[in-house]
Amino acid sequence: MFFILFSIYFYRGIRTAKLYIYSMQFKKIIILFFIHFSSLLVGQSPIDFAFVLSERSVNKVFAAIGEINGTSAYEVLGLIKGHYKWKIINPKINFKPDSSDFTCNAKVDVGPFSYQSEVIGHVKIIYDNKSNVISIKITRAVFELYTMVLGKKIHIKDIHLEDYFKDPFLFEGPKSFATDMSFTMPDSSVKQIYVQPSECVMKVMKQAIKISCDIEAQDKPFKKEIKSSQAIQSDDKKKSSSNK
Repeated sequence: MFFILFSIYFYRGIRTAKLYIYSMQFKKIIILFFIHFSSLLVGQSPIDFAFVLSERSVNKVFAAIGEINGTSAYEVLGLIKGHYKWKIINPKINFKPDSSDFTCNAKVDVGPFSYQSEVIGHVKIIYDNKSNVISIKITRAVFELYTMVLGKKIHIKDIHLEDYFKDPFLFEGPKSFATDMSFTMPDSSVKQIYVQPSECVMKVMKQAIKISCDIEAQDKPFKKEIKSSQAIQSDDKKKSSSNK
């Protein structure tokens, strides 16, 4: 009987010790996690909120433009004449941290001869803090237009797709997300607080553009940097009088 009771208490003691050890290990893991997480935050500039423009949303706009194509007459070697036509298939802008690009396939028909070319182009992305505009522009995207004569490849011309996308894609940035809110004070009066983004920094990531911003908050409306109609009229009068 004594041996059985001793075995039970001994087993319970071992189990309690194991639970204590596991508990200490778990606490250690939690502490290590918070130390590691804190180390990631230290040294980083504080960010109040982030605005994300996804690659998917930009390409939805791209798809809404419709088919991009071209056609014209050609002549090679002074003997062979005809017409060519081309169109681009599956155009897409790809966001990348190092260098974003534009990809598509160009389907070309030159008389009875047809082929497809893979096109990889360059994309320039800019965020202007002052105008609060994200600009995405295709700067270069070229494919060759050619035909075959007696089994030989004959170059006709290069098609520069950037000429067909002269206007950049423009998206409004995060500074338009200004807001205001009401707070009831202890004396039952209502106080209005105005909030708006201040300085913003853009970072291009894989499949997204992220713009991180700080915010400003105050109890008075922010001044808008827009001339009033009277000021504009007075400026116009000054200009007209100076021209006389």
